[in-house]
Amino acid sequence: MLAGGLALAVLLNAPPASAQGVGFIAGAGLDPSQAYVGTHFESPPFGGSNIYFRPGIDGTFGNDLSDAIFNVFFMYKFELGPFSPWSIYQATGPVVTLERFAGQVFTHGGLGGVFGVAHKNGFFFEFKVSGGGGPNLLMGVGYSIKRTASGP
Repeated sequence: MLAGGLALAVLLNAPPASAQGVGFIAGAGLDPSQAYVGTHFESPPFGGSNIYFRPGIDGTFGNDLSDAIFNVFFMYKFELGPFSPWSIYQATGPVVTLERFAGQVFTHGGLGGVFGVAHKNGFFFEFKVSGGGGPNLLMGVGYSIKRTASGP
């Protein structure tokens, strides 16, 4: 509940900065072995910093188990160089997982993290770890659609 209120406050107070977007990802999970798909929102950077707000949801399926994984990540991103189109990012935050197994639904909570590499054209590759139920490690490839603010 507190995380949802914090997420809403951040979104409402986000500066109208350079870029924000929506990303889509697909990949595989380990322990247990599952496939997954997901989406996330990426805010503009906070006050010209390298810190972004990135909430998302992932769905995993396989091995008679399915999960809905909700995450509220704060991400730090930096470019690999002034002329490189690539950047590296890492993020952490709370994770809530709704797990369905054998006709029963279980809820788990914990902390998750992300490490990834992104290209300016929107392509990205990332690893996600979770202590909140579901697969302990997700590896995925995705694409972000960026929206840039238009000036006057």
